[in-house]
This record gives sequence, C-alpha cells and structure tokens, in this order.
Amino acid sequence: MKKKLSKKDWQIIKLLKENARMSDAEIGRRVGLSKSAVRWRRINLQKNRCLFISAYLRFDKLGYNYAFVLIKLKPETPKNQVIEFKKKLMENENTFEVYEIWGDYDLLVGMFGEDASDLRKNVMEIIQGEGCIHDYRILFGVKTLKGLEVSFKDALSEV
Repeated sequence: MKKKLSKKDWQIIKLLKENARMSDAEIGRRVGLSKSAVRWRRINLQKNRCLFISAYLRFDKLGYNYAFVLIKLKPETPKNQVIEFKKKLMENENTFEVYEIWGDYDLLVGMFGEDASDLRKNVMEIIQGEGCIHDYRILFGVKTLKGLEVSFKDALSEV
C-alpha cells in the first residue's frame, strides 16, 4: 500500500506549486516547521519521486499551438511494441505530456508546435505508420486555465 502524504507535506507542496523558488525557511514559517524539517520532507518527496520541481510552459502565452492527442491502442499489439511506442512519445521533443488513461482511449499525449501547421506535422509524424494505433483524436488547445494543479487567474480575463 502506498503511503499517504501528511497535511504538512500537502501544505509544502501547495506552496511550492505557487512558487517553486520559495526557500525552505519561508515555507517553514508559513506551515509552522523548522527550515530543516521542511528540507527533510521536500528532499524525501523528491527522493521517492513523488515531487518534481520543474518549469511549466504556458504555450498559449508564448504564442505556440498545442494539442492533446487521445490514442486508442490495438489490444492485440505485443507489449514490447506498445512500450517502444510509449518511449517514442516520451522522447519526442514536441511532446510535453504522456498519460496512460482509462476509458475509450489508452493514452493522452500533449504536443506543441510553432504554429498550427507545425503542430499538425509533429502530431502526424508521431502517429503515422504506427501499427499499434487503432484510433486517435486530436483536441487543439486554445487557452490554458489551469495546469498541473495551478490555476492561472490571468487566463480568465478577456483582455
């Protein structure tokens, strides 16, 4: 059974999502822990691969086009072929997310391009010729309102 996070861990994570550069001392002041206790918790979360601190790109703000591709795999596809396809998705420089999902589709893939034509080319390059794909759908992104659990309040303004 996986260990659940404590209330303090969730508070630390929430603060890091708001500002990943926040110091351990500042987080400690806000959650009622010492700097060293915060550091110990954060490092453990990172060592256990539960917490990654990285940049989140807002493609809509940067002027890039982005899309989410839903992919349904053929059930008879050998496991090693599926794994190779997933690696191909993950290693593609225009892929920013890959999720295994349940439901009508098996994978959700986020991809971007410099413009609509470039995005379409990137998606087609990754999809075409793959014998493991039964079906796919492309959903083009328009505006990012919330990403990786962080709400972008400026996204709701119609300015």
